[in-house]
Amino acid sequence: MSSPSAAHLDQPPAGGGSEEFRQRADEVRAAITDRPLGTGDSLPPIDEVGRRAVLDLGLGSPLPEDGREPVHAQVAALAAAEPGRVAVVCGEDQVTRGELDAWAGRIAARLAGAGIGPGDRVGVLADRSTAMVAAVLGVVRAGAAYVPVDLANPDERIAAVFADARVSVVLVTGDAGRRVTTPGLSVVTVDEPSIREEGEILPPAPSGPRDAAYLIYTSGSTGAPKGVVVEHSQLAASTRARRDVYPGEPVFLLLSPLAFDSSVAGLWGTLTAGGRLIVAGPDEFRDPPALLGLVERHEVTQLLSVPSLYDALLVAGERFGLSPLATLTTVITAGEALPEALLRRHTEAFGAGTVLVNEYGPTEATVWATYRRFDAAGPVDIGGPVPGARLYVLDEAGRLVPPGVTGELHIGGAGVSRGYFDRPDATARAFTPDPFAGGHARMYRTGDLVRWTGTGTLEFLGRRDNQVKIRGHRVELDAVEAALRACTGIREAVVVPDTTGTRLTGFVVTGAPDELSAVRESLARVLPEAAVPSRLRALDAFPVTVNGKADRAALAGLLEEEGRSAEQLVPVQPDGDPVAQVSAAWAEVLEISSVPGDVNFFDLGGHSLLIIRLQDALARHTGVQPSVVDLFRCATVTAQAELVRAGAAVGTGTGAGTGEQAAGRAERARRERAARARRRRVQQGAAR
Repeated sequence: MSSPSAAHLDQPPAGGGSEEFRQRADEVRAAITDRPLGTGDSLPPIDEVGRRAVLDLGLGSPLPEDGREPVHAQVAALAAAEPGRVAVVCGEDQVTRGELDAWAGRIAARLAGAGIGPGDRVGVLADRSTAMVAAVLGVVRAGAAYVPVDLANPDERIAAVFADARVSVVLVTGDAGRRVTTPGLSVVTVDEPSIREEGEILPPAPSGPRDAAYLIYTSGSTGAPKGVVVEHSQLAASTRARRDVYPGEPVFLLLSPLAFDSSVAGLWGTLTAGGRLIVAGPDEFRDPPALLGLVERHEVTQLLSVPSLYDALLVAGERFGLSPLATLTTVITAGEALPEALLRRHTEAFGAGTVLVNEYGPTEATVWATYRRFDAAGPVDIGGPVPGARLYVLDEAGRLVPPGVTGELHIGGAGVSRGYFDRPDATARAFTPDPFAGGHARMYRTGDLVRWTGTGTLEFLGRRDNQVKIRGHRVELDAVEAALRACTGIREAVVVPDTTGTRLTGFVVTGAPDELSAVRESLARVLPEAAVPSRLRALDAFPVTVNGKADRAALAGLLEEEGRSAEQLVPVQPDGDPVAQVSAAWAEVLEISSVPGDVNFFDLGGHSLLIIRLQDALARHTGVQPSVVDLFRCATVTAQAELVRAGAAVGTGTGAGTGEQAAGRAERARRERAARARRRRVQQGAAR
């Protein structure tokens, strides 16, 4: 299915003359080219024909009623039909449909024995594994809603989410139960053999369309966690729309953590389509070369990623050869703005053989609301409505605006969630009656500024508030700044994102600049990982605007200047001191001048995507390129210098000899031939 386009405007509404409609639609397109939100009083009025034309731009195709049963019922039906087909793979562990169904049934029986049923909420604190998938399936099978929390969060954040959701049972994997610190919570370890292989199997519970399926927590404007309640009707509609847009039985690489709402797309979209879900393991998901191997080994056809991670995957492919990615038919980006440069690189790498789809959608609209399919490089936008969605671009008075005019995006339709758990005031502010659909329909006010383009797609222009996306996670800058101001010694704080959307820098006014490392440690105990500034910088005073407010643009410009300075660093030759070389690589990547030898990379503001950049920097500075997994495990300058010494001793640096290079070229050629054959098989299968 292609994205909506201006062709919609050429379809006359029922009862309207086609010539009149086309003429008025052209007038609507040309009336205003670019006026900002809030200038509605100066807009020419839109008559009924023009109004219908604008509404039609945002109207998704009708969503079929079939295939909208609760997701766990659909998964159970597929298991009954073909129990022996592989459903989920993680590492060396693979689970068939029948095994997954039975495993989830045993988990559901344990939950029922603990008194869990419809209307209850169950925490999930699980590592990336097949057990993680069984856990969430077991929760919805028991009639309850799952509440996932990422293990990367601090203990205080985990406890706060479970307390807010009022869970009484938490499902865990491995030794994650030690992270459940709230007294009175029952902990069930779902990957124990006694649950995976033995015990009573509970049949799927009947779930009504208004029953909650899951709660995913987002950053709140005050820093407190805020849970979005998604009901079975919305989850089933979103998943049904996904199967319409991406037909077939995908082999899907799941990269998103369970607490990130794009996991819903991969998990339920794959399992209800009868596809195979490949879960990137705890080490693999952050190691692009390992991801290349996963795609090749399992002949993955689809993946969904934030653009920054896909960029790292392409870098790895360009370094080691793109043939491992040859089976990919669809790459989906979501969670961050898609850079046009990344689209160009994708097109240059794959041509028209692998389509790139840019998805947009807040958690409150059940994962996605718009999509744009790109077969070639060009200007980037977020496309048009997914099936079942209704999109409205409104001014501050709630009036429809014509194409070319900036307004706030409101989302209606089948994917609009129930609202925020136990927060009626916040729900009432964000979820309002939909005057264009009528009846009891509701729409969600996104806070995102957009405009319809001349080709009938939506251009994303930014936020109307102080919210940003960091590595795909929603972060309220006001909340981070409030947390900073609450720290001892901090008089004022302004937090600024970098241009890539991968990290934050906190500028502070303080009388104790030497204590900033302790301040950052304090923040890391209460804020989610993506919201913790990678570094804190003390200033005597902030630059201010003419209104006397902190000049965020000037602070952002300071970051850009520092970034340009870091890019001009000259790599150290590989015959130097390894400690000095590693320190130089850290200074470049972290954009700092002083690097302690015994401090953890992550305590200095590093994160998973910076580790990938560090790997490249180490190769340039030292001539040796340690694996990403080794860099996570050896996270100090001293430890990484030992990796460099060991790599140089066995000749594993980037400067390999000509014999090895020739062997590598021969191996890449072999892989490319095999990949072309696999691609033909995939395309032939899709055509049947």
